[in-house]
Amino acid sequence: LTSDDSALIQYTSGSTGHPKGVLLSHANLLANIRALQIRLDIGPDDVGVSWLPLYHDMGLIGAWLGMLYLGTPLVLMSPLAFLARPARWLWALHSHRGTLSPAPNFAYDLCVHRIAHDEIEGLDLSSVRVLLNGAEAVLPETIERFTARFAPYGFQPGALAPVYGLAECTVGLTVPPVGRRARIDCVDRRALEEQGQALPAAEEESAARFVSCGRALPDHKIRVVDDTGALVDERREGNVQFLGPSATSGYYRDQEATRKLVRSDGWLETGDLGYLVDGELFLTGRRKDLIIKGGRNLHPHEVEAIAGDVAGVRKGCVAAFGMADRERGTERLVIIAETRTTGGAEHTEIHSAIIARCTASIGLPPDIVVLSPPGSV
Repeated sequence: LTSDDSALIQYTSGSTGHPKGVLLSHANLLANIRALQIRLDIGPDDVGVSWLPLYHDMGLIGAWLGMLYLGTPLVLMSPLAFLARPARWLWALHSHRGTLSPAPNFAYDLCVHRIAHDEIEGLDLSSVRVLLNGAEAVLPETIERFTARFAPYGFQPGALAPVYGLAECTVGLTVPPVGRRARIDCVDRRALEEQGQALPAAEEESAARFVSCGRALPDHKIRVVDDTGALVDERREGNVQFLGPSATSGYYRDQEATRKLVRSDGWLETGDLGYLVDGELFLTGRRKDLIIKGGRNLHPHEVEAIAGDVAGVRKGCVAAFGMADRERGTERLVIIAETRTTGGAEHTEIHSAIIARCTASIGLPPDIVVLSPPGSV
């Protein structure tokens, strides 16, 4: 075998569309692992802890293959062990003096909301050097909640690192400096939604907030372009593209999808929207998920987070999307939120609270709010 031979095929986007097989070579895998080692300064004294499934790129490559290649001890847990009792993850970090661990954004909120104080008496998280938050939209509120909740247990604010990656770049693409507190940017919501400009704004309820996912890994590059492919200025929202040794050569037996992925100049499309500030990437959403209502571009994950903060709504069990309104010539904003309440006054209160919270935060009310039972979303 040579370094350019295929190592594995990683299927992606199966939950939102026709799954595509990302073809990764041995060189792709090694390049990404080595770049992550440099950026995260992984050394012989580190200990990894992961409950991520091995069919997930962050679990397979970021944790298992990465730790195997570097010779770093890895404490591997079952995903079900974490989901059944989130405190087990934190106790694993405590017991093994874990220094590195990856998880999606929802996991950090799960720890905040599902772990009781008596479950973690005596917990010590002072050994933790880097908790990677990636694989889905990173929310500033999640970072603030987790940091505040576990600071009394020795957790350092700079240890929670928002990161960005995608299967087409093996796993990781951007990582912030180790030890730095998360950089949160407040921007003028209307200027972003109507003009695509991320203008700095005062931190208030109507402002949009985004988290920096850091700079591109060593030997990798990122850029933001408009729909014509032209580079845009800093603080201008556009299409995020990347280049580097971790980039896939294309999708397995899918020439049409590969043609859309790889540009003629070699840069690859991520399908994500974002803007750059000082070379750092701030993601704003997925292009295909945009809700366009009254000339404004709304990002579903932000609407979902706003509705999810309403008392009585199940955390992480909210879906926001657009539905064509031919009479008005725009889209209707629809929110479906799970709740354990079964009707009556409680339902009415939750329904009204979602509308009020969205109106205050994004400046317009949802057109349809559906409260559904657990498991429906």
